[in-house]
Amino acid sequence: MSNKTLRASLYFLGAVTALYVLVTLVRSGDEPTTSGLAEALASIDGQQLTRIEFASPINRFLLQKEGDGWTVNEYVADTATVHRLLRAIDSAQVREIAATNPDHHLDLGVTADSARKMVTDGGVTILFGKHARNRSRTGFLRLPDSDTVHFVYGDLRYTVGRTLFEWRNKVMLRVDTSVVAAVHVTRDGATTVYERRDSVWTVNGEEASARTVRNTIRDMLQELAEVRASGFVDEDFETEGEIGSVRALDADGNELASLSLSEGSGSHIGSTPASPYVFRMPKFRFDRIMPEPPGEDEG
Repeated sequence: MSNKTLRASLYFLGAVTALYVLVTLVRSGDEPTTSGLAEALASIDGQQLTRIEFASPINRFLLQKEGDGWTVNEYVADTATVHRLLRAIDSAQVREIAATNPDHHLDLGVTADSARKMVTDGGVTILFGKHARNRSRTGFLRLPDSDTVHFVYGDLRYTVGRTLFEWRNKVMLRVDTSVVAAVHVTRDGATTVYERRDSVWTVNGEEASARTVRNTIRDMLQELAEVRASGFVDEDFETEGEIGSVRALDADGNELASLSLSEGSGSHIGSTPASPYVFRMPKFRFDRIMPEPPGEDEG
């Protein structure tokens, strides 16, 4: 091999080596550096958790497991929402470092008096800061005893930011409409009786032949299948007067469900023996579940 060829080979080898080092350095910058945060998240066993507390400067939520369900601040919690939290913890990805200087903690929302703190009954405490700009599904997290702040990818930051209403169970009433044989709707003092005879519905004893009435019955049963709250009020909330009630009965006349609705503060307020809570209902759902009596030209 000539000296010229040898020098060319050495130059090529040196260039390849330099490129390899450069690529390695770039890739290493993308490698997750955990500083204990990933280990802390991994140590949380969702199957064993019985208590999770979230505290921020403006609110506090205490999730507690009771039997197969959960409560939030002693209200019945939406179990599916809690399970989404547990999945978000399990799937969270701790990635690159966002900051190591405590002077940046306030801007990222992870100071002790600005962050939302999560404390589990297993002793794990994590501080949640702001959402990361220009990074979808990403937030700033750190451990209380560490100055290192990480980008954490996934739904965890979004999930822990829920409001009390979002944590609460919003299903106030469920009815198996396949066994409903009659619905008594009292509205503004007038009672309309809807009855199912075999596969035919009647309204106050007359066959419901008009399409509009059949649609009304369909909408009413769809709402009774699952009555959901759009908000909650205190039990001592003062209403502007009861509008009416709905009672669903089976073929033997047994009451399957009952619902009372009132007006109050520009919205409709509902209550039912199936739930201890007084709840709000949007007007369109109110009109579907408690329709006005059919007109004389309907039936």
